[in-house]
Amino acid sequence: MSAALEATPVADGVWTAAAGDYCSIFASAGEEVVAVNGFGSPALAGAYAEAIRATVPGSRIVAVIASIDHLDHSAQASELAGAGELVAHELCARVLESRGQRPTRLLAEDAELELAGHRFSLLYRGPSQGTGNLAVHLPEQRLLFLLGPRADARYGLFPDMHFRHLTRVWRELAELEVDAVVPGRGPTMDVDGLRRAADYVDALAEASQRAFADGLPIWVIEAMAPYAQEALQDRFGDLDGFDRHVGIGAIRLVHYYLMGGWGLEDTARPELLLRD
Repeated sequence: MSAALEATPVADGVWTAAAGDYCSIFASAGEEVVAVNGFGSPALAGAYAEAIRATVPGSRIVAVIASIDHLDHSAQASELAGAGELVAHELCARVLESRGQRPTRLLAEDAELELAGHRFSLLYRGPSQGTGNLAVHLPEQRLLFLLGPRADARYGLFPDMHFRHLTRVWRELAELEVDAVVPGRGPTMDVDGLRRAADYVDALAEASQRAFADGLPIWVIEAMAPYAQEALQDRFGDLDGFDRHVGIGAIRLVHYYLMGGWGLEDTARPELLLRD
């Protein structure tokens, strides 16, 4: 059975590629194509390549940008790139290499690249989600691709989120002059949506710590869920998935802060991560 993947134009010469809740982008100004990530299975990577060929006849993938190390997004990035370049932040590249992938261009700082007739600004603002999570900015198309934020509240347990820098990174990126923000999961949003995503996480973190201060049993979902729902309903109750996910998110956040974070990725000095 072939995997289903839909390509949709989102800006001049740029398309989203969506498989269910998962999303990526690719860009072309002719036959050369730059793709982001590669999805998590050979079937989806094949469907991605087929969608690119159907959208850009005679296309040739000259580069793939691995924006994150997560298997469900970039497990097939090297295979999708083929003979083309595989671009990644060096922190992400270390993980990819450990899985047998072959990054060919490693970034230690922000980079401006001219690829397939487009200008890409690849931005690393510190540990937010995954390892070496790059924001892919196309300034001429006023478009931003970023894994992490959602236009809804379907975060669940916030897997692999590094909260010390998370919302700071999102707010900094929201200052870019863009019309559309394409997340790696969920629907496309604008910069106001990106700011609201940051507001939601910050408000949930505050409510979670107040729950601890108020003496709630913070390990019990039946206590945390109604507490967080009541605290955030007025501001964020309209978000899709709010009732189902807010409680487990609150538990994750309060325990994260009680444990002091996950380690070096939560340092106040993220530049230390670049040292051997």
